[in-house]
Amino acid sequence: MKFMKHCKKCPDYITDRSSVQTFDETRRLAVRQAMSHKDIEILSLSSIIQNLKRPAAATRIMMQFSPASTIKYSVVFRLFTAAITNMGTERHYHYLDDIEDGKGTKNFILNSSDFEAAKCWAGGLGQSATHAIVYAQLILKGISYGLHAFVVPIRDPKNLLPYTGLIVGDMGEKIGLNGIDNGFVVFNKYPIPRENLLNKFGEVTEDGEYVSPIKDPNKRHGAALGSLSAGRVNITCICEAMGIKALTIAIRYAAQHRLLPYLAAAYVLREFNTYFIEVFYQFSIDTNIGSKKDVLPDLGMEIHAISSACKSVAGWIMKDAIQECREASSGIGDVRNDHDANLTYEGENHVLIQQTSNWLLKMWPLILNEEKISTPLKSADFLSDGLEILRKGKFTAFTFEEICAPENIISIYQWLTCYLLKRSYYKVETELKSGKSNFWAKNNSHVYHCKNLSIVFIQHFFLQRMLSKISEAEDPAIKNVLTNLFVLYGLWSLEKHIPTLYHGEFAQGPTLPNLLQHSILKLCADLKNDAVSLIDAVAPPDFILNSILGASDGMVYKHLESAIYSSPYAMERPKWWKEIINWKDNKSKL
Repeated sequence: MKFMKHCKKCPDYITDRSSVQTFDETRRLAVRQAMSHKDIEILSLSSIIQNLKRPAAATRIMMQFSPASTIKYSVVFRLFTAAITNMGTERHYHYLDDIEDGKGTKNFILNSSDFEAAKCWAGGLGQSATHAIVYAQLILKGISYGLHAFVVPIRDPKNLLPYTGLIVGDMGEKIGLNGIDNGFVVFNKYPIPRENLLNKFGEVTEDGEYVSPIKDPNKRHGAALGSLSAGRVNITCICEAMGIKALTIAIRYAAQHRLLPYLAAAYVLREFNTYFIEVFYQFSIDTNIGSKKDVLPDLGMEIHAISSACKSVAGWIMKDAIQECREASSGIGDVRNDHDANLTYEGENHVLIQQTSNWLLKMWPLILNEEKISTPLKSADFLSDGLEILRKGKFTAFTFEEICAPENIISIYQWLTCYLLKRSYYKVETELKSGKSNFWAKNNSHVYHCKNLSIVFIQHFFLQRMLSKISEAEDPAIKNVLTNLFVLYGLWSLEKHIPTLYHGEFAQGPTLPNLLQHSILKLCADLKNDAVSLIDAVAPPDFILNSILGASDGMVYKHLESAIYSSPYAMERPKWWKEIINWKDNKSKL
């Protein structure tokens, strides 16, 4: 509510949001709006620390109102500062206030080997960034110590002109989010002070020696990975917010069967995001104050694995949801266009989701040895019983009630995860034994093995978190409707895994697909009358929604008539009207 009050008073938001703006006007407005977010107390770090559920709530409402300025604000005032606080030390804190030049006596040299090594698509880099967090291979005396993060000056803060030794520019107009100045940078033996290395997990002394408080390179990498996850954690929430905005408009305008599974998915994602963002912010706080050091590396790796999968799957689900909403209501093109980047930034989904399968593949040898598997967030703890799950796994449901039982749905996803983990592990091993490198072995195992493994793993975790939320509900009516949403999402998602269930001999005969389809249709019928109430419970206010078709008063055609007649082009004759009536004369002159 505080964010909405701010926007209603801020002159940069009191504009006709349906009016056509030039590319440059769009950029300027996004910058001004993003800067104004700094004045909102509820978005401050001190406010967030008081209630770790606030970031998810703020992200939802801000993204539904003004996606470009929200992302610009997040990149400049959240991702940049989070990298400093999570991976830097006291010597870097001056970057959090007034930017100033480093005074280091010794330098690192940043160099892009060729154009293919250019950094591309970074938000804010195109026109406005003065500094960037750059990840680069740290090479000392010919030895690579892996990826490390550096604070890199890009432009002079006094005039925004680029420094010598780099080429920086803008990527140009895009399908959506044009308020964000995505850019590229190429470094040509560009020197930066030694002190600009973010050194919480690794430092280079004045003598050029590498030292780290974490001796195990894997654990050091794991601790850094958690900090890298900030963007993906937030994008998962952004996907949910954009999907709910589209579903609000489409369900209010024309509630249809094909929208209801996406409504269920939106609720499942909403609960997951509320939980996971809180987990991530607590991880960041613990990293900053140095507490729970024994668990942070493992937690960082688990957060990295989960965020790589949830960002991908949430992006895919809501891409389909928004398109379905567009077809059901003949609108929402702007939401679809603004959502599109969620599929590619912070990692193209098909590539990114390999990070999840890489983490899971390490667990199969532990399963074979019947070792206990315990992860900080318990997302993979069930794998301890992996051999038993595979041995006993059979489809035994024959009725609607049996297939809809939450424990049965969870057990099917656990079997799918164990089965695909086993298949993926041996597929990679076969590729390695045939002489393939580790890179190509995993590449060749991705499409039908590792990708599906990552998907079912995160779907299981989504359902696990939703079930936990349902158990907390005290009102029987609320518990019942949340359970129906849980079951609909679980069965609807399961439909896509039918080939795997038969391939692994979990099911035989026609019972599974027939019962699945019957149950999905029945669940949709049961939820149909509650659909508008369910979307109203999570919908943004009309001021934020800014929709002709989806206003909460239901006066669709009144708003539609007003919008059509007030369009700047509705009653205008084009300036080139003579070219239309004289088309024959124009043709004869050619």
